Amino acid sequence: MKKLNKWVGMLAIAAMAFSVQSCEENPPVDPPVVNDKPGVELNVAALWDGQPLTFLSGWFEQPSPKKEYVQFFNFGMIVSKLRLVKEDDTEVMLGDGYQWIDFKKQRTKFKYEVPVGKYKALRFTLGLDSAINHGDPNQWGAEHPLNGNLTGMHWGWAGGYIFQAIDGNYKDSLTDKYTKGMSLHTATDVMVRNFEVPVGAVLGAATLEVKDKAITPVQVNYHVNRFLKGIELKKNSVSHSEGVKEAAFMQQLLGNLKLYSAFEIPAP
Repeated sequence: MKKLNKWVGMLAIAAMAFSVQSCEENPPVDPPVVNDKPGVELNVAALWDGQPLTFLSGWFEQPSPKKEYVQFFNFGMIVSKLRLVKEDDTEVMLGDGYQWIDFKKQRTKFKYEVPVGKYKALRFTLGLDSAINHGDPNQWGAEHPLNGNLTGMHWGWAGGYIFQAIDGNYKDSLTDKYTKGMSLHTATDVMVRNFEVPVGAVLGAATLEVKDKAITPVQVNYHVNRFLKGIELKKNSVSHSEGVKEAAFMQQLLGNLKLYSAFEIPAP
């Protein structure tokens, strides 16, 4: 009887050891993550003649009356009232409507939950309304797009935000070793601009369809060469949106955004 009990005990220990070894060899697998809510992912791209904008890497031919070449080392934007537009013209706000885009830092992709449906356009404001622009920048959380310490897009010394900052160099020819500075900062209440970007405007009206339990990609292209179209940087290459000459120059640049349809959403 004692031998039998001993034998049974040994079997039990062996079974336990096998069980522990099996658990170690086959750890529990987490269930796959499923998108249980519909949404979109905006992918904002800065382009020059259809090619991705690069920073301190190569020169881009400037479409000016006299041939010039430009190079970028900073490019950021702050937008507000960011929303998608349904077929019946009702709007869906994306998050709280504010976003900071930084092309150099590759902060260009943003996910939002939105209702299922078909959407025909994206609307947004380049800049901020006066109350927010001149409000306390410290009221925003550390990761919020309006936190000046996060973005570096707030003029503490002058008050208000920089809505768009483009900095770089330009020169007259590719063989010229001497470069000159370019600094184009959009700011102040009078420079706020509203935009509506229809889906597939180049090829005709189209829609984006957001389906249940899926993230729909939305490509938003910014054709930066159109922003500078017709500009001769040798004559004007700096504007901080203040002063008669600099303000007039920025007004011309912002006019180019609409005149030449600088923002585009290709048909899906």
